[in-house]
Amino acid sequence: MTNPISADDLQAISHINYVANSMHSLTDDLYEDLMDREHEDAKKKAKNIIIIMNDLIKSLSDEI
Repeated sequence: MTNPISADDLQAISHINYVANSMHSLTDDLYEDLMDREHEDAKKKAKNIIIIMNDLIKSLSDEI
């Protein structure tokens, strides 16, 4: 018999998927901006990536 997934685990999985999907989308968009030499758009994407990563680092640090 398998144990059901806890509500906390479901919430964590949902958050992990959200962060990962956001990063995939932003890095794909960043790649396109860089290839198209859309430097201002690329800078915006890079800044958004940094914000998401800083939030992730803070979140992980708070759990320790």
